[in-house]
Amino acid sequence: MSRLPKPASTTAAMLGIAALSGVALWAGSDIGIQDLPLGRSAPGQAMSVTVILPTADGIAIGADVRDGQKVVGRVSKLNLAASGASVELSVRADANLPTNTIASVELPSALGNPFVRLAAPAQPAGRVLRDGDVIPPTQTELGPQIETALATFGALMSRSGVDQLTTIVNELDQAFGGRSEKIRGLIDAMSVLTAKTQEHQGDFDEALRLAADISAQFEREQHTVGAYLDSLPRVVAMLDVQRAKLETLFASTTALAATANDAFAHADTAALVQDAGTVVSALSSYNDRLTDTLTTMNTFLDRFGESVHGDYLMFDGALDIPGTIDKLLTGGLIVNGIPITGQEALDGFLSGGLH
Repeated sequence: MSRLPKPASTTAAMLGIAALSGVALWAGSDIGIQDLPLGRSAPGQAMSVTVILPTADGIAIGADVRDGQKVVGRVSKLNLAASGASVELSVRADANLPTNTIASVELPSALGNPFVRLAAPAQPAGRVLRDGDVIPPTQTELGPQIETALATFGALMSRSGVDQLTTIVNELDQAFGGRSEKIRGLIDAMSVLTAKTQEHQGDFDEALRLAADISAQFEREQHTVGAYLDSLPRVVAMLDVQRAKLETLFASTTALAATANDAFAHADTAALVQDAGTVVSALSSYNDRLTDTLTTMNTFLDRFGESVHGDYLMFDGALDIPGTIDKLLTGGLIVNGIPITGQEALDGFLSGGLH
């Protein structure tokens, strides 16, 4: 027996009942549109990667996960974590992202919803991300928030930031007003100075090199400098112990200087110098006579040394002793109880006239 087609009204009624049943079931559950698998990777072609963020404010389930400009997944779950928020991503299994991937939350525009960007660093390390891997907080970043930008701009506008800029511009205008020639001269002088600096760039480099060498020398001799600094307190302590003696020494030196100053102030310095010259001249004359005497004596000793045992030697000589030295040594000649000194005594002695 053939099946008769249902009337159109009956089919519409059944579809209406099914729709109402679906709406009733949906209304009685906590499932939202964002929970529908729209645009997500098909089962078996996605892996779950968890990102630990300081905050997940503004991120919604179903938000894009991008690698560059390419969408490679969606945000699938949001959970609390000890250090912020745990965001679970459903990412394509063939994304081939390394384990040191950087995850950042960014805004596509001022009116767009935040999305998660996965970016491989300049030097990828480790294996590729796998199902169940976790990107730690050290590899996550939060991009600028539109609220923060608006708040900063509002603070600039409301806290007289623009007024301050206006004040600066006005002050500069007053400072430059009527001084164009001086400012131009200053610019010319700066240009000349810059040119001179450029000409002596080699000297500057040499000075910096010498400074670097000195620093290196100090670094090599750091132990010596350290030893000196360590011994310096001991020296200071020793000087502190000898402080009384040093004070006495300085006081004695001061007294000696005062005494010498007083002596030279009241003495006839010219006469002292003249007497000293006379003494020096007399000593010089005596030195010449003593030289002659020693020369004659050396000659006599040489001749005496050339003699042999049994020779007869006859010596005829006279010893000339200055009267002053004779007086010092003998006290002068005494003849008949009368002391005779000077040239008279010497002449009488040499001529045999003294008895």
